Amino acid sequence: MDGLQSGTSALFEQPQELAELTPVAFDSDIPERLATLRRFKPQRRAIGALLLVSDVVAATVALMLAGLIRQGYFDPQVVFAALACSLPIYFLVSLQTGAHNPAIAHRPGSSIGAAGIAFLVTAALFFFGLYAAKIGDTVSRLQVAFALTICAVLGAGGRYLISLHSRRVLGETPYSDLCLYDGLPITDRSGHGAIRAADVGIVPDLAQPEMVRRLGELVRGMDRIIVHCPPERRDMWTRALRCVDVRSEIVLPELSELMPLGVRHRSGQVSLVLANGPLRWHKRWTKTLFDYVFASVALIMAAPLMLMIAMLIRLEDGGPVFFRQDRIGLGNRPFKIWKFRTMRVQASDFLGAVSTSRNDTRVTKVGRMLRSTSLDELPQLFNVIAGQMSIVGPRPHAPASRAEERLFWAIDQRYWHRHSVPPGITGLAQVRGLRGATERQSDLEQRLYADLEYVANWSLLSDLKIIGRTFSVLLHRNAF
Repeated sequence: MDGLQSGTSALFEQPQELAELTPVAFDSDIPERLATLRRFKPQRRAIGALLLVSDVVAATVALMLAGLIRQGYFDPQVVFAALACSLPIYFLVSLQTGAHNPAIAHRPGSSIGAAGIAFLVTAALFFFGLYAAKIGDTVSRLQVAFALTICAVLGAGGRYLISLHSRRVLGETPYSDLCLYDGLPITDRSGHGAIRAADVGIVPDLAQPEMVRRLGELVRGMDRIIVHCPPERRDMWTRALRCVDVRSEIVLPELSELMPLGVRHRSGQVSLVLANGPLRWHKRWTKTLFDYVFASVALIMAAPLMLMIAMLIRLEDGGPVFFRQDRIGLGNRPFKIWKFRTMRVQASDFLGAVSTSRNDTRVTKVGRMLRSTSLDELPQLFNVIAGQMSIVGPRPHAPASRAEERLFWAIDQRYWHRHSVPPGITGLAQVRGLRGATERQSDLEQRLYADLEYVANWSLLSDLKIIGRTFSVLLHRNAF
């Protein structure tokens, strides 16, 4: 028995070489930067919880104030019943829109937009439930209107304050990304979490248990570890990164020119996804139906504003209200796009060979206002009704559009691939701030990558998110 016990205890004894890590003398501010990165996770969770609490408080206070305004008191049972019916729906929809994702908390437009979509869907379902259950007549429409309005204002205000707090606590990058450089120089764009592997005593050698432990300690509390290393060391780092418990990546600069959309495993081999082709038939029908309904409602609502804009354009110089221009559409087929005219008649560019500059003398006074607010795009709702455009999609360009004096498709022939879906009034590139003139080739390449990403990952929910985020970029520094 004594022999069995001694053998068992020996089995669980820690090997001498694993008993203690050899201390590493860190250079400069590395320990402080690592500690800052590790604080991001708990702070992110706290901000996510703040978003949840803020929405619940906004809904509760709105219901109470609506009762006080409408009838001089509020019924706790009514408040509780309304919250019990609406909040579960709201939180389920918000999971899809990302309304409580701390990653967007520092961007007030994105945060309020994602919550706004969930709010509208919940309100619509709530009204449908009331009338489906035939209890709509017993509910005060005015009180419901008060509650929705107050909830929207309080919710947006709360999220704006949280965005200020999030920026102060997490900055613009709320994730703990540790970038290890092994054998390559750290660049100016590397960011706060960039360190040299040699500075922290890390060598990707699985034959050295101390190194495995040191790597595990280094990545503790991180969201991702990204390794930059020469090709000959990638195999070693691949094996080492599979030992840690965080998301791990190795940078392959040679793939940047290919701009792959994803990675697939087929028959034991790895392939890069470069394009997904056109949408499946059921997705096309869903997108088309949504476009017709949305554009029809938007046209009815925007009609008074469009009429006023038309009058302003006519009063300024007496010229035509609309401007039509050839653009590249679905299947790379041309169509005539509708816009409010923003340039002097004699200076209008029907070929689109010259991008509009910031202080372009061709633009009229009314046109400058329209372009700065994106209101000149409103007539494209007619293009949507005609089936030539979509509400969301890659922005259509004129055939003569150039960047650095080169036609778009001459810069990257994958430019044609973006037209496997209808062009849109707004798009993923636009809500990411990629607007304005394409002065450099990189301007086009960034937009092209966003467009191909949109085509590859289309869903109705992604369209709703982009529409919600569009309102936050209508007034943009590159809108001119």
